[in-house]
Amino acid sequence: MQNNFEPMLDSNDFSDYCVLLVEDDEIMRLSLEDRLRLENIPVHAVCDTASARKELEKGDVDLVITDIRLPDGTGIELFTDMSRRFPGIPVILMTAYGDVSDAVTLVKSGVLDYLTKPFEISDFIKKVEHHLSCIADTRLTLGNSGADNNSFKAGSGHLGKSSAMRKIERLVARLGESDSSVLLTGESGVGKEVVATLIHNNSLRAQGPMVKVNCAALSSTLIESELFGHEKGAFTGATQRRIGRFEQAQGGTIFLDEIAEVSPDIQVKLLRVLQEREIERVGGVESVTLDVRVIAATQVNLDESIKNNDFRSDLYWRLNVIHVDIPPLRERPEDIVYLARLFASELVKKSGSSIKGLSKEAELQLQSMSFPGNVRELKNIIERAIALCDAPWIGARDLLTLDSNTHEISTTTLRQSIEEAERKAINKALAENHGKINQAAGSLGISRKNLWEKMKRYGIEK
Repeated sequence: MQNNFEPMLDSNDFSDYCVLLVEDDEIMRLSLEDRLRLENIPVHAVCDTASARKELEKGDVDLVITDIRLPDGTGIELFTDMSRRFPGIPVILMTAYGDVSDAVTLVKSGVLDYLTKPFEISDFIKKVEHHLSCIADTRLTLGNSGADNNSFKAGSGHLGKSSAMRKIERLVARLGESDSSVLLTGESGVGKEVVATLIHNNSLRAQGPMVKVNCAALSSTLIESELFGHEKGAFTGATQRRIGRFEQAQGGTIFLDEIAEVSPDIQVKLLRVLQEREIERVGGVESVTLDVRVIAATQVNLDESIKNNDFRSDLYWRLNVIHVDIPPLRERPEDIVYLARLFASELVKKSGSSIKGLSKEAELQLQSMSFPGNVRELKNIIERAIALCDAPWIGARDLLTLDSNTHEISTTTLRQSIEEAERKAINKALAENHGKINQAAGSLGISRKNLWEKMKRYGIEK
């Protein structure tokens, strides 16, 4: 019974990591490949740089081990190409004695390590396991540090272990020296804000501010002043000049979440900002030059919004210079347990809890659950489990949600009854108004901002 509460991953288990081995000597390649598999280390083994690049394109490689001399090039050329196209993936060189000076020079340029041929396979395995342990420690550290960690780099596994999310990490790294606008799309809760933060932290603007704006939470009468600021006397109550969010983001990044919710007149003003790189405060006559990168996000299908004349096509193309579509959690099930472990480690550390982690039973339970709320829902479930768990390891029962038929609740409080009634009313209003926030808020007799806050609280999607 005790085994049910052992963690799924121990310090010597590298089954979640993949090594790319590039060696043209068939006997040596097969020997190293077999030994890696014997140690339960997943490996792709290829014989040339062309095949290596194809494997790297798949996005699931964590560590590259390559010979320097290869039939169609060199390991040095492969490393140089990786630095540009797949930054953040560590490289170990295998080199003959005569090439040691080249290897030492490359280590100074960013190569992780090197091995001098001939070497003992046991030494090879020790080096590989050591560096995989370092990679695992880096990922755990980033997971504990939260999404705002400025040391983020592609290949850290911060977003997940699936090939889809690793490809996004690679793209984030390639955007490091770019100032192009970025459009993030995906369902509610997939991590658009996390990706936006990582883009900022990985850019040349990382030392500047990142200003986050939830466009749907701002009323139509206030959004212009919030975004662009206003001059004293611009309207009733404007007793002094106010700097808007764009000016607050000078030298950094502005993140416009739920961009599809802004009104047509604000869309026109945003288009001018992107074209002219300047704004005018409400009630002002002078233009303010901007040095700001724009990242926008939406869960709405903007192609449909354009067809329905709800969103301007010219603004769409200005925002959509770089498009990153983030897949829902159900399409990358390999990320569920991986992220759950990161969240558990982060939240245990933050709360000072004595819980050791997730049991095997809990991880199997997570793999069988659906997550309509995506990563946000997964994190909420883990946070709740840590709060309720009274054992050393989180069990399957700790993961059951409040509305689960198998979870016993002895009483229902007045607050719970009110919240459930509100949730049902909001869902009904949204359905009747085809997801239109303004109309749904009107039918409920509350403000747009109030509705949006309640939707966020209850995890309700449009």
